[in-house]
Amino acid sequence: MDVKALKRLILVILACMLVAGAGLLYYGSIARPGADAELLKASAGLNWYRIAAVFDPEQAKLSCTQTVEYRNNHDVEFDRLYFHLYPNAFRDEKRVPFFAEEKRRAYPNGFSPGWLDIEQVMVNGNPVEFNIGGYSGDILSIVLETPLKPGQMAKINMVYTVKLPNCIGRFGYGQHTFNVTNWYPIACVYDHTGWNIDPYYPVGDPFYSDAANYQVKIEAPSGYTIAATGKAINVKAEGDYKVWEFKALAVRDFAWIASRDFEVVSRSVDGITVYSYFLPDSRGGGEKALDCAAAAIEIFNRRFGRYPYSHLAVVQSDFFVGGMEYPCLVMIDQSLYGRDQQWLEYVTVHETAHQWWYAVVGNDQIDEAWLDEALTEYSTILYYENRYGEDVGKEVYDNVIVNGKCSYLQKYHVQGLEHTIDQPVYRFTDWLTYDLVVYGKGASLFNDLRQAAGHQKFYGILQRYYEDNKFKNATAAQLIKACEEVTGKSWKDFFEKRLKSLNW
Repeated sequence: MDVKALKRLILVILACMLVAGAGLLYYGSIARPGADAELLKASAGLNWYRIAAVFDPEQAKLSCTQTVEYRNNHDVEFDRLYFHLYPNAFRDEKRVPFFAEEKRRAYPNGFSPGWLDIEQVMVNGNPVEFNIGGYSGDILSIVLETPLKPGQMAKINMVYTVKLPNCIGRFGYGQHTFNVTNWYPIACVYDHTGWNIDPYYPVGDPFYSDAANYQVKIEAPSGYTIAATGKAINVKAEGDYKVWEFKALAVRDFAWIASRDFEVVSRSVDGITVYSYFLPDSRGGGEKALDCAAAAIEIFNRRFGRYPYSHLAVVQSDFFVGGMEYPCLVMIDQSLYGRDQQWLEYVTVHETAHQWWYAVVGNDQIDEAWLDEALTEYSTILYYENRYGEDVGKEVYDNVIVNGKCSYLQKYHVQGLEHTIDQPVYRFTDWLTYDLVVYGKGASLFNDLRQAAGHQKFYGILQRYYEDNKFKNATAAQLIKACEEVTGKSWKDFFEKRLKSLNW
């Protein structure tokens, strides 16, 4: 990659303000020794989601039934349970999760509402009282007649309808794809702060969830192909419809994308099947995305620890914000599949890195957004170094982080911008500032850590952090713990200084 190309890359990155953030065909998965056993072990004691959805693309609606086997894995009793209803953030034009300047891009055909209507809730076979509240009616509160004690399980049955908006953000549909993400009632996380019932903020990836197990059945018109988080264990024809059955163990979320236009290519790397779903006339981009994702998996497996799932899908989508990660599936803006594909490579690799830092090792993406985004951004730099050599890795880092985001951040700082890396997403009032601080300044933190710890110990830290926190939600404390265990010295002052500093 020459310097001119790198400069073009950084200009595009800054213009796009970086990323806002599986399907597989039911044939072709390659078994990996120990992988199924690891997921089976990880799945023990997790919540189960069993969802049946009928997809009506003409009405852009889903008719759903859902059973959640919710286990109280905490040491307190619950008299209520809380679930996010993310689609309701798209109901009211004044409260949609987009800044004013983004709305025209998100709704190219004008505003279109989306929502999730709960029709019935039952707990352990009995109808129960429930309430819907929150900023945009996006929190479901279920009143339990009998408190749920530590170690106990409640079976929650729901009936609901989902309306997809004509929106090319994460959730909605455009000309080619239906992006069905953050679409079902998902349990809020209970942690040391209590219940996390944050709204769908317009900046960052405002999602915080526990790993869980999923069995999802989708009935769709036969002309549609579905890319999804889970492994397709069965696809059968029923008249004019196909019924797709997916299963996913120990994943943080379940997303799917449907289209009548998908073409698919695949490749196996380290026993993992990588799929690239692309639209007509985008084969070159589809093959490029496949190549980059496969190379990234091989590099990250070696440097961070093995990807535990059997597949990953990279999906060209009607989506205007660059890229977005979900477990075993990443969405990529269809416009990136054109002639200049350097940005396609950067985004695809960034979202693939999120399979380690978000999908497997989770965190509170609202209050500690830097923990996955900064590490993912620096992991993207590591990809370039490991694939193309140290000189290219340094050039990408200098152009994207130092001479790109650093330079812009310094200009903003002179103008009075004061943001530290560890700020929650709701403190940021625009995507550019969020990008410069969390992605750019955050990546520089990890570069400083690497310089201070040394090359080998730095990778040792990431491997320890990954292994210790698989399928869990980590905090900065777990990252610092990994640093101290690998190096044998304290890193508290190092992180305190860089996370709280207003300087680059």
